Amino acid sequence: MWYQKDWFTGSDYYNLKEKQIHVEELEIKKNVEQKFHEMTEIYYVKNGDADIRINGEKYQIQEGSFFCLYMHHFYQIEHIRKPLQCVKVSFHIGLFMLLCFEQHKANENEMLIYGVPPLFTLTPKEKQRVLRILDDLLVEEQEEKFLLHNMNIYLAMQLHALYCRYAMERKKKDNSEKDQVWDIIHRVVLDTSKTVPLEEYAKAVGMTAVTLNRKIVKRCGYTFFQLQKMGKVFNACALLHFPDLNIQYISDYLGFTNVEDFYRVFKRYMNVSVREYQTKNIRNGVQMHSEEEALQILIYLILNFHHHFQMKEMETELKKNSYLIERRTKEAFGGSVSELLEEIRIHMACSYLVATDRTVTQISSDVGFGSISSFQRSFFKYMNQTPSQFRTYIKK
Repeated sequence: MWYQKDWFTGSDYYNLKEKQIHVEELEIKKNVEQKFHEMTEIYYVKNGDADIRINGEKYQIQEGSFFCLYMHHFYQIEHIRKPLQCVKVSFHIGLFMLLCFEQHKANENEMLIYGVPPLFTLTPKEKQRVLRILDDLLVEEQEEKFLLHNMNIYLAMQLHALYCRYAMERKKKDNSEKDQVWDIIHRVVLDTSKTVPLEEYAKAVGMTAVTLNRKIVKRCGYTFFQLQKMGKVFNACALLHFPDLNIQYISDYLGFTNVEDFYRVFKRYMNVSVREYQTKNIRNGVQMHSEEEALQILIYLILNFHHHFQMKEMETELKKNSYLIERRTKEAFGGSVSELLEEIRIHMACSYLVATDRTVTQISSDVGFGSISSFQRSFFKYMNQTPSQFRTYIKK
């Protein structure tokens, strides 16, 4: 529970740094070198004429251009024939994940990044709607009134939703010519939960590993190995914004050898440690406290005591590995997960024995024991009497 001056709230929603929306009007007069960035950037162009390359494809920027540059996009602006007058809205990768919570068909989120034209010109009707949101965002930014951050989040969500809708309506045709090398760059950056060797990608496009790596460097300025690590790090940045995701879980999910390797690679590409990144971008930089994790474990077991227990299911539900779950349980409750679960089941059995007329055999099954004999043994271990003796004693 977080105290906020004159009220309490279940979580510190109002001061999260990653929820800050950045809105600015800017003029671009000089070429912008190729960038690979963490923030999601949405641009609307009020005036100007230039070219932009996004993931190797060339587009013309002109009045009415609307484009969204996700963190997986390499881009550079060149050949500025007339200075670009733009409104730029940027938000953090963690918020980007929040904005994509809506359920879609399989692969549709990937389609938004690579399967639609990232830049297009709005129709008069579309332009009217987008400009209305941008005007509101600029007013909010200038006036800084009460609930500024919340209002900006709602407006940014609307703007991003409109971009997604308009972009999906302009899907690329499947028969469009593809650049094999850029297609591999996309795959490497997205395939972050597994480590696919360069040779496998090279074989798929009929090149040697050396040739493919050289072409990757020429296209984006990074080697295959650097891209692979960079993709993992940028996805780690997103996952770090979720307090119930443990560092060990993030490291394992993204395919790092161990947590130390994750820390080392993260610092190399972000120029700050994981803790420094959290402190700068995520609330006070602290993930879920050990006490909160222990409470989360206890609640899970209480809610699922009557089911057949499987650690794999618990790992998936809590997004923590078994080693951490066992350690937190030992620290907080003095025993293993199985011991804590057994104790919870016995407490529940006592309640059933007191409050119901169910038989001991029925109660044994209701609280999750596989057999009456194992229930009898466990009950005697904790209560120093049999279930029947306990019921008789309580009734007297």
